[in-house]
Amino acid sequence: MGWLAQAIGTGLVLLAIADIYLTVLYPRGDKGIVSVPLSRGLWQLFRLAGRAGAKRNRTDAKRLLVRDRILSFMGPTLLVTTVAIWILLLLFGFALIAWPALGKEIQMEMGETPTDFMTAIYYSGFSLATLGTGDITPRTGTYRLLMVLETILGFSTLTMTLTYFESVYSQLIQRNSFALSLYNRTGRTADAAEMLARFGTSGSFDSSTKQTISNMAQSLLNILETHHSYPALGYFRLQESYYSLARIAFTIMDAVTLIKSALSEEEYRSLVGSAAVKELEESGMQFLHELSQAFLPKGERFVTTDSERDWRSRYDRAIERLEAEEIKTVSNREAGADLYVTLRHGWNPYVMALSRYMEHEWSAIAPVND
Repeated sequence: MGWLAQAIGTGLVLLAIADIYLTVLYPRGDKGIVSVPLSRGLWQLFRLAGRAGAKRNRTDAKRLLVRDRILSFMGPTLLVTTVAIWILLLLFGFALIAWPALGKEIQMEMGETPTDFMTAIYYSGFSLATLGTGDITPRTGTYRLLMVLETILGFSTLTMTLTYFESVYSQLIQRNSFALSLYNRTGRTADAAEMLARFGTSGSFDSSTKQTISNMAQSLLNILETHHSYPALGYFRLQESYYSLARIAFTIMDAVTLIKSALSEEEYRSLVGSAAVKELEESGMQFLHELSQAFLPKGERFVTTDSERDWRSRYDRAIERLEAEEIKTVSNREAGADLYVTLRHGWNPYVMALSRYMEHEWSAIAPVND
Protein backbone atom coordinates (compact mmCIF):
# COMPACT_ATOMS: atom_id res chain seq x y z
CA MET A 1 0.00 0.00 0.00
CA GLY A 2 3.07 2.23 -0.06
CA TRP A 3 2.34 3.35 -3.61
CA LEU A 4 -1.14 4.51 -2.56
CA ALA A 5 0.26 6.65 0.28
CA GLN A 6 2.80 8.17 -2.11
CA ALA A 7 0.11 8.86 -4.72
CA ILE A 8 -2.06 10.63 -2.13
CA GLY A 9 0.96 12.54 -0.87
CA THR A 10 1.88 13.66 -4.37
CA GLY A 11 -1.70 14.85 -4.87
CA LEU A 12 -1.59 16.90 -1.66
CA VAL A 13 1.72 18.51 -2.64
CA LEU A 14 0.43 19.39 -6.12
CA LEU A 15 -2.78 20.78 -4.61
CA ALA A 16 -0.79 23.05 -2.28
CA ILE A 17 1.49 24.24 -5.10
CA ALA A 18 -1.47 24.95 -7.40
CA ASP A 19 -3.38 26.87 -4.74
CA ILE A 20 -0.35 28.94 -3.74
CA TYR A 21 0.27 29.77 -7.40
CA LEU A 22 -3.36 30.73 -8.11
CA THR A 23 -3.76 32.72 -4.88
CA VAL A 24 -0.43 34.54 -4.62
CA LEU A 25 1.01 34.74 -8.14
CA TYR A 26 -1.96 34.59 -10.53
CA PRO A 27 -3.43 38.10 -11.12
CA ARG A 28 -6.95 36.77 -10.56
CA GLY A 29 -6.75 35.27 -7.07
CA ASP A 30 -10.40 34.21 -7.08
CA LYS A 31 -9.35 31.03 -8.93
CA GLY A 32 -7.79 29.45 -5.84
CA ILE A 33 -8.69 25.76 -5.52
CA VAL A 34 -8.55 25.77 -1.72
CA SER A 35 -8.42 29.42 -0.71
CA VAL A 36 -11.69 30.48 -2.38
CA PRO A 37 -13.94 27.73 -0.89
CA LEU A 38 -12.13 28.19 2.41
CA SER A 39 -12.81 31.93 2.50
CA ARG A 40 -16.51 31.50 1.73
CA GLY A 41 -16.94 28.68 4.22
CA LEU A 42 -15.04 30.52 6.95
CA TRP A 43 -17.12 33.65 6.31
CA GLN A 44 -20.33 31.67 6.84
CA LEU A 45 -18.96 30.41 10.18
CA PHE A 46 -18.14 33.96 11.24
CA ARG A 47 -21.61 35.13 10.20
CA LEU A 48 -23.16 32.42 12.36
CA ALA A 49 -20.83 33.27 15.24
CA GLY A 50 -21.67 36.95 14.92
CA ARG A 51 -25.39 36.29 14.96
CA ALA A 52 -25.06 33.92 17.92
CA GLY A 53 -23.01 36.46 19.85
CA ALA A 54 -25.52 39.20 19.06
CA LYS A 55 -28.45 37.16 20.40
CA ARG A 56 -26.91 37.08 23.87
CA ASN A 57 -27.31 40.84 24.29
CA ARG A 58 -30.54 42.63 25.02
CA THR A 59 -30.05 46.05 23.46
CA ASP A 60 -29.84 46.55 19.70
CA ALA A 61 -26.72 48.71 19.97
CA LYS A 62 -24.91 46.05 21.99
CA ARG A 63 -25.98 43.32 19.55
CA LEU A 64 -24.55 45.18 16.59
CA LEU A 65 -21.37 46.01 18.48
CA VAL A 66 -20.75 42.37 19.40
CA ARG A 67 -21.55 41.13 15.90
CA ASP A 68 -19.30 43.69 14.24
CA ARG A 69 -16.47 42.93 16.64
CA ILE A 70 -16.64 39.21 15.86
CA LEU A 71 -16.78 39.78 12.10
CA SER A 72 -13.79 42.15 12.25
CA PHE A 73 -11.54 39.16 13.01
CA MET A 74 -12.47 37.39 9.77
CA GLY A 75 -9.77 38.90 7.54
CA PRO A 76 -6.73 38.14 9.71
CA THR A 77 -8.12 34.70 10.56
CA LEU A 78 -8.56 33.91 6.88
CA LEU A 79 -4.94 34.77 6.08
CA VAL A 80 -3.56 32.68 8.94
CA THR A 81 -5.85 29.73 8.14
CA THR A 82 -4.98 29.79 4.44
CA VAL A 83 -1.24 29.70 5.12
CA ALA A 84 -1.71 27.00 7.76
CA ILE A 85 -3.53 24.80 5.23
CA TRP A 86 -0.77 25.30 2.66
CA ILE A 87 1.83 24.24 5.21
CA LEU A 88 -0.21 21.24 6.35
CA LEU A 89 -0.79 20.08 2.77
CA LEU A 90 2.95 20.21 2.05
CA LEU A 91 3.84 18.67 5.41
CA PHE A 92 1.47 15.71 5.16
CA GLY A 93 2.01 15.33 1.42
CA PHE A 94 5.77 14.89 1.70
CA ALA A 95 5.31 12.78 4.85
CA LEU A 96 3.11 10.36 2.90
CA ILE A 97 5.71 10.20 0.12
CA ALA A 98 8.53 9.50 2.57
CA TRP A 99 6.62 7.11 4.85
CA PRO A 100 7.05 3.90 2.79
CA ALA A 101 10.79 4.62 2.46
CA LEU A 102 11.49 4.82 6.21
CA GLY A 103 14.00 2.18 7.25
CA LYS A 104 15.03 1.64 3.62
CA GLU A 105 15.89 4.65 1.46
CA ILE A 106 15.52 6.95 4.50
CA GLN A 107 17.31 5.93 7.71
CA MET A 108 18.42 7.17 11.10
CA GLU A 109 22.05 8.20 11.44
CA MET A 110 22.41 5.82 14.36
CA GLY A 111 20.20 2.98 15.54
CA GLU A 112 17.05 1.47 14.12
CA THR A 113 14.80 3.74 12.04
CA PRO A 114 11.18 4.03 13.28
CA THR A 115 8.65 3.43 10.52
CA ASP A 116 5.55 5.03 12.03
CA PHE A 117 3.76 7.96 10.42
CA MET A 118 4.78 10.42 13.15
CA THR A 119 8.41 9.82 12.22
CA ALA A 120 7.51 10.61 8.62
CA ILE A 121 5.88 13.85 9.81
CA TYR A 122 9.02 14.69 11.79
CA TYR A 123 11.26 14.05 8.77
CA SER A 124 8.98 16.07 6.48
CA GLY A 125 8.74 18.94 8.95
CA PHE A 126 12.51 19.14 9.31
CA SER A 127 12.93 19.48 5.55
CA LEU A 128 9.97 21.82 5.06
CA ALA A 129 11.17 24.20 7.78
CA THR A 130 14.63 24.24 6.11
CA LEU A 131 16.28 23.14 9.37
CA GLY A 132 18.71 20.79 7.66
CA THR A 133 18.81 17.04 7.41
CA GLY A 134 18.40 16.25 11.12
CA ASP A 135 19.06 12.79 12.51
CA ILE A 136 17.10 11.06 9.74
CA THR A 137 18.69 11.30 6.29
CA PRO A 138 17.93 10.05 2.79
CA ARG A 139 20.31 7.42 1.44
CA THR A 140 19.38 7.42 -2.25
CA GLY A 141 19.58 10.07 -4.94
CA THR A 142 15.80 10.14 -5.46
CA TYR A 143 14.98 10.92 -1.84
CA ARG A 144 17.85 13.37 -1.55
CA LEU A 145 16.42 15.30 -4.48
CA LEU A 146 12.98 15.04 -2.90
CA MET A 147 14.32 16.52 0.33
CA VAL A 148 15.89 19.40 -1.63
CA LEU A 149 12.58 20.00 -3.41
CA GLU A 150 10.68 20.12 -0.12
CA THR A 151 13.23 22.52 1.33
CA ILE A 152 12.90 24.81 -1.68
CA LEU A 153 9.10 24.72 -1.46
CA GLY A 154 9.21 25.41 2.27
CA PHE A 155 11.47 28.42 1.83
CA SER A 156 9.45 29.69 -1.14
CA THR A 157 6.18 29.33 0.76
CA LEU A 158 7.61 31.28 3.68
CA THR A 159 8.89 34.17 1.54
CA MET A 160 5.78 34.33 -0.66
CA THR A 161 3.55 34.29 2.41
CA LEU A 162 5.38 37.25 3.92
CA THR A 163 5.15 39.12 0.61
CA TYR A 164 1.46 38.20 0.30
CA PHE A 165 0.69 39.48 3.79
CA GLU A 166 2.54 42.72 3.12
CA SER A 167 0.67 43.24 -0.18
CA VAL A 168 -2.73 42.53 1.34
CA TYR A 169 -2.27 44.94 4.22
CA SER A 170 -0.74 47.59 1.97
CA GLN A 171 -3.79 47.48 -0.30
CA LEU A 172 -6.09 47.41 2.71
CA ILE A 173 -4.56 50.67 3.93
CA GLN A 174 -5.14 52.25 0.52
CA ARG A 175 -8.75 51.07 0.45
CA ASN A 176 -9.39 52.37 3.96
CA SER A 177 -7.75 55.69 3.13
CA PHE A 178 -10.06 56.16 0.13
CA ALA A 179 -13.10 55.18 2.22
CA LEU A 180 -12.07 57.66 4.90
CA SER A 181 -11.62 60.43 2.33
CA LEU A 182 -15.18 59.83 1.06
CA TYR A 183 -16.44 59.80 4.64
CA ASN A 184 -14.86 63.20 5.32
CA ARG A 185 -15.91 64.68 1.97
CA THR A 186 -19.53 63.85 2.78
CA GLY A 187 -19.31 65.57 6.15
CA ARG A 188 -18.77 62.26 8.00
CA THR A 189 -21.96 60.82 6.47
CA ALA A 190 -22.81 58.90 3.31
CA ASP A 191 -24.62 61.90 1.85
CA ALA A 192 -23.27 62.47 -1.65
CA ALA A 193 -25.31 65.71 -1.81
CA GLU A 194 -23.14 67.09 0.99
CA MET A 195 -20.02 66.22 -0.99
CA LEU A 196 -21.38 67.93 -4.13
CA ALA A 197 -22.39 70.96 -2.07
CA ARG A 198 -18.82 71.25 -0.83
CA PHE A 199 -17.46 70.87 -4.35
CA GLY A 200 -19.76 73.65 -5.61
CA THR A 201 -19.45 76.19 -2.83
CA SER A 202 -21.32 79.44 -3.64
CA GLY A 203 -22.82 77.88 -6.74
CA SER A 204 -19.69 77.29 -8.81
CA PHE A 205 -17.63 74.18 -9.48
CA ASP A 206 -14.00 75.10 -10.02
CA SER A 207 -11.59 73.42 -12.43
CA SER A 208 -10.33 71.02 -9.78
CA THR A 209 -13.74 69.36 -9.38
CA LYS A 210 -13.47 67.29 -12.55
CA GLN A 211 -9.92 66.25 -11.66
CA THR A 212 -11.11 65.19 -8.18
CA ILE A 213 -13.93 63.15 -9.71
CA SER A 214 -11.51 61.52 -12.17
CA ASN A 215 -9.16 60.67 -9.30
CA MET A 216 -12.05 59.04 -7.45
CA ALA A 217 -12.76 56.88 -10.51
CA GLN A 218 -9.13 55.78 -10.68
CA SER A 219 -9.10 54.97 -6.96
CA LEU A 220 -12.24 52.89 -7.38
CA LEU A 221 -10.69 50.88 -10.24
CA ASN A 222 -7.54 50.36 -8.18
CA ILE A 223 -9.65 48.92 -5.38
CA LEU A 224 -11.39 46.62 -7.87
CA GLU A 225 -8.12 45.33 -9.28
CA THR A 226 -6.60 44.73 -5.85
CA HIS A 227 -9.67 42.69 -4.90
CA HIS A 228 -9.24 40.66 -8.07
CA SER A 229 -5.61 39.98 -7.15
CA TYR A 230 -6.22 39.53 -3.41
CA PRO A 231 -9.77 38.26 -2.81
CA ALA A 232 -9.02 37.95 0.92
CA LEU A 233 -9.29 41.75 1.05
CA GLY A 234 -13.04 41.48 0.62
CA TYR A 235 -13.32 39.66 3.93
CA PHE A 236 -11.63 42.40 5.94
CA ARG A 237 -14.87 43.64 7.43
CA LEU A 238 -14.04 46.40 9.92
CA GLN A 239 -16.38 47.51 12.69
CA GLU A 240 -16.83 51.01 11.27
CA SER A 241 -19.35 50.93 8.42
CA TYR A 242 -17.73 53.80 6.53
CA TYR A 243 -14.84 51.49 5.62
CA SER A 244 -17.13 49.00 3.90
CA LEU A 245 -17.15 48.32 0.16
CA ALA A 246 -20.92 48.77 0.09
CA ARG A 247 -20.64 52.24 1.65
CA ILE A 248 -17.93 53.24 -0.85
CA ALA A 249 -20.06 52.04 -3.77
CA PHE A 250 -23.20 53.74 -2.46
CA THR A 251 -21.52 57.11 -2.02
CA ILE A 252 -19.90 57.01 -5.46
CA MET A 253 -23.01 55.92 -7.36
CA ASP A 254 -25.31 58.29 -5.49
CA ALA A 255 -22.96 61.18 -6.32
CA VAL A 256 -22.99 60.31 -10.03
CA THR A 257 -26.78 59.91 -10.01
CA LEU A 258 -27.28 63.30 -8.36
CA ILE A 259 -24.90 65.02 -10.77
CA LYS A 260 -26.89 63.69 -13.73
CA SER A 261 -30.36 64.22 -12.28
CA ALA A 262 -30.18 67.18 -9.88
CA LEU A 263 -27.71 69.70 -11.33
CA SER A 264 -28.84 72.21 -13.92
CA GLU A 265 -27.46 71.00 -17.23
CA GLU A 266 -27.63 74.48 -18.71
CA GLU A 267 -25.57 75.97 -15.87
CA TYR A 268 -23.12 73.09 -15.35
CA ARG A 269 -22.99 71.46 -18.78
CA SER A 270 -19.20 71.15 -18.67
CA LEU A 271 -19.42 69.11 -15.47
CA VAL A 272 -22.57 67.03 -16.07
CA GLY A 273 -21.43 65.92 -19.52
CA SER A 274 -17.75 65.71 -18.68
CA ALA A 275 -15.55 62.69 -19.30
CA ALA A 276 -14.73 62.65 -15.58
CA VAL A 277 -18.35 62.09 -14.55
CA LYS A 278 -18.81 59.45 -17.25
CA GLU A 279 -15.62 57.76 -16.10
CA LEU A 280 -16.82 57.69 -12.50
CA GLU A 281 -20.19 56.26 -13.54
CA GLU A 282 -18.68 53.50 -15.67
CA SER A 283 -16.03 52.74 -13.06
CA GLY A 284 -18.71 52.47 -10.38
CA MET A 285 -20.86 50.09 -12.41
CA GLN A 286 -17.85 47.99 -13.37
CA PHE A 287 -16.86 47.91 -9.70
CA LEU A 288 -20.29 46.62 -8.69
CA HIS A 289 -20.69 44.12 -11.54
CA GLU A 290 -17.26 42.51 -11.30
CA LEU A 291 -17.07 42.54 -7.52
CA SER A 292 -20.51 40.95 -7.27
CA GLN A 293 -19.62 38.30 -9.84
CA ALA A 294 -16.35 37.34 -8.15
CA PHE A 295 -17.27 37.87 -4.51
CA LEU A 296 -20.95 37.14 -3.91
CA PRO A 297 -22.40 33.59 -3.90
CA LYS A 298 -24.00 32.47 -7.14
CA GLY A 299 -27.46 32.29 -5.56
CA GLU A 300 -27.41 35.82 -4.18
CA ARG A 301 -30.51 37.75 -5.20
CA PHE A 302 -30.07 41.30 -6.42
CA VAL A 303 -33.29 42.90 -5.18
CA THR A 304 -34.19 46.34 -3.85
CA THR A 305 -36.21 46.60 -0.66
CA ASP A 306 -36.26 50.40 -0.61
CA SER A 307 -39.36 52.12 -1.95
CA GLU A 308 -39.31 54.68 -4.72
CA ARG A 309 -41.05 57.06 -2.33
CA ASP A 310 -37.98 56.95 -0.06
CA TRP A 311 -35.76 57.65 -3.05
CA ARG A 312 -37.87 60.66 -4.06
CA SER A 313 -37.71 62.00 -0.51
CA ARG A 314 -33.96 61.51 -0.62
CA TYR A 315 -33.83 63.41 -3.91
CA ASP A 316 -35.86 66.32 -2.50
CA ARG A 317 -33.52 66.61 0.49
CA ALA A 318 -30.51 66.56 -1.85
CA ILE A 319 -32.03 69.37 -3.94
CA GLU A 320 -32.58 71.44 -0.80
CA ARG A 321 -28.97 70.94 0.32
CA LEU A 322 -27.60 71.91 -3.09
CA GLU A 323 -29.80 74.99 -3.35
CA ALA A 324 -28.73 76.05 0.15
CA GLU A 325 -25.22 76.33 -1.31
CA GLU A 326 -26.63 78.44 -4.21
CA ILE A 327 -26.07 75.59 -6.68
CA LYS A 328 -28.47 75.72 -9.62
CA THR A 329 -30.66 72.61 -9.86
CA VAL A 330 -32.97 71.23 -12.55
CA SER A 331 -35.94 73.39 -13.47
CA ASN A 332 -38.29 70.39 -13.64
CA ARG A 333 -37.85 68.70 -10.27
CA GLU A 334 -40.37 65.95 -11.03
CA ALA A 335 -38.52 64.92 -14.18
CA GLY A 336 -35.26 65.04 -12.25
CA ALA A 337 -36.70 62.78 -9.55
CA ASP A 338 -37.87 60.33 -12.22
CA LEU A 339 -34.37 60.23 -13.69
CA TYR A 340 -32.85 59.75 -10.22
CA VAL A 341 -35.15 56.78 -9.54
CA THR A 342 -34.44 55.25 -12.96
CA LEU A 343 -30.67 55.53 -12.57
CA ARG A 344 -30.76 54.23 -9.01
CA HIS A 345 -32.63 51.09 -10.08
CA GLY A 346 -29.51 50.21 -12.07
CA TRP A 347 -27.09 50.09 -9.15
CA ASN A 348 -28.98 49.96 -5.85
CA PRO A 349 -29.66 46.16 -5.92
CA TYR A 350 -25.93 45.42 -6.21
CA VAL A 351 -25.08 47.64 -3.25
CA MET A 352 -27.83 46.06 -1.15
CA ALA A 353 -26.67 42.54 -2.03
CA LEU A 354 -23.11 43.41 -1.03
CA SER A 355 -24.38 44.98 2.18
CA ARG A 356 -26.46 41.92 3.10
CA TYR A 357 -23.65 39.47 2.40
CA MET A 358 -21.22 41.42 4.58
CA GLU A 359 -23.77 41.69 7.41
CA HIS A 360 -24.16 45.47 7.32
CA GLU A 361 -27.33 47.22 8.36
CA TRP A 362 -28.69 49.13 5.37
CA SER A 363 -29.17 52.20 7.56
CA ALA A 364 -25.40 52.17 8.17
CA ILE A 365 -24.61 51.96 4.45
CA ALA A 366 -27.17 54.53 3.29
CA PRO A 367 -28.03 56.61 6.39
CA VAL A 368 -29.29 59.45 4.21
CA ASN A 369 -32.35 57.34 3.41
CA ASP A 370 -33.64 57.60 6.99
